[in-house]
Amino acid sequence: MKYISLVSILLFLTMIGCSKDSTSTGPPPPAEKDNLALGWRSFEAQRYDSAVTYFTNSYNEATTVALRGESLNGRAWSYMYKRDLVKSKGDFVFATGLTGITATVLNDVRVGSAFVLYSLNDFSGAASNADAALSDNPAYVFAHDPKVTLKRVCLLIVQSYFANGLFIQSAAQLDIVDPLRAPHSADPAILLGNITAALNSL
Repeated sequence: MKYISLVSILLFLTMIGCSKDSTSTGPPPPAEKDNLALGWRSFEAQRYDSAVTYFTNSYNEATTVALRGESLNGRAWSYMYKRDLVKSKGDFVFATGLTGITATVLNDVRVGSAFVLYSLNDFSGAASNADAALSDNPAYVFAHDPKVTLKRVCLLIVQSYFANGLFIQSAAQLDIVDPLRAPHSADPAILLGNITAALNSL
């Protein structure tokens, strides 16, 4: 349990910054694509409250499933960075169920879901979503946050296996992430130290 708590804390400290929002930036323009663009601009500027507003307007005005899916995806990431994990999970689940969203957005949804599920202690779901995204796009990068790299997503899988007590699988996955130090020990204490070192190298 101590291992799981420490890894969870490390994940959240490295992933989520503080919102720069104090108030809304005002009413968004009427065009749906403008709302979407403003949502991502606000997200990238860490104005997550404003981003939620823009993405909500974009979703409400969307005339295609693809736009609806990307709006939900953006809002879900914004909720996650606001640490409203329940709303974030809800939007990710809804977006996953849409038929007609682009492959890029679907993989963003899967990766975002993986981080949220990990934070909610659903480690199997986290690993499954992250693995599906990387299977579809082995060079995955989240375009709207440079901190969400391929290595970070791979380490999320490592952490998810570890948190589920699957130490051999966790060590094997860490071998892929950090081949220079492979093979990694499956001893929980040693493995946790190696995971921590890998996280600190991000």
